[in-house]
Amino acid sequence: MPGSAGEDAVFSLWRCVASVAQRFCGGTPSSSQSVARASSAAAGTFRGKPLPYAGMTALTEADLECIDQRHLYRKPADFGAKRELGRQTVGAGGRCRHGWPQAIVYDPLYRERPDKSHRLGDTTRLTCPLLVTAIDKLEKGGAMERYNQRLLPGADWEGELQKVNEAHRLLRLELIGDRSAELAEVRQILGEQAFAIAMRTGLASLRPEARPDVKCLHAQVADELVRGGDNPIAKQVLRDIEDQGVLIHGSEECCDNCDVRVPLPLARWKLDRCKNNVGKRLSRGRKQAASRATSLAGDVGSERSDEDL
Repeated sequence: MPGSAGEDAVFSLWRCVASVAQRFCGGTPSSSQSVARASSAAAGTFRGKPLPYAGMTALTEADLECIDQRHLYRKPADFGAKRELGRQTVGAGGRCRHGWPQAIVYDPLYRERPDKSHRLGDTTRLTCPLLVTAIDKLEKGGAMERYNQRLLPGADWEGELQKVNEAHRLLRLELIGDRSAELAEVRQILGEQAFAIAMRTGLASLRPEARPDVKCLHAQVADELVRGGDNPIAKQVLRDIEDQGVLIHGSEECCDNCDVRVPLPLARWKLDRCKNNVGKRLSRGRKQAASRATSLAGDVGSERSDEDL
């Protein structure tokens, strides 16, 4: 709870802003989110071709802002990065009950910035903070070891991972197969051997000759949300997190995390922690926000003291 009068003033302002925003983010999709979903539902394209899978939709400006600020936790000052994100992505996979993307497809042949060389990367990413948090807990609980046992010869998932990896190899070819000049640039940078290996890899850069390993449950679920219906590993993950009480299509409160109009300190649900660079940005952003709030509270307190004099 805020303690000083200055902090009370800051949090009162935040509550005022949040109360307006949260009117549009309850148990049903908000009007702006419905617009985002409706516009995205229109036939999307990538480089003049239909999106690779029937369940995919185009990313709107609202989607990109959400992903940039509330899924990847980039600073608002980095909005040049939002434009780059729009150029680096193909479209959205599944969407939650509030209309926000839960997974995205990247252009596997991309530039981080226009002045950079082309790079060859992965194709899918899980972005939904609610699912990311739940899967983090599942991985820490030893789920990956249990799942890997089911990939062994004679087990119920034997051969399934190879099917997933082959689907992603073919997806990569579909997205970049006609871009000979850009591929030649990457081949020159990587060298023939590394380039050949990269082009053969599947989901999360898994090689076909590698020992069966689910590697990353986030990537498996992203695959299921993008392709839909063909990944038994991801289906098991989603069942397991549902058994933990997580609503995989979104809770009533989780939309606060994705709605940039709602200040994160007042969100009814927000991402607490996360591994990799997203977690580092999240932690750094919280420290900076706390510092700004303390500074603003001190300024308000000083003004009140001056008025009392």
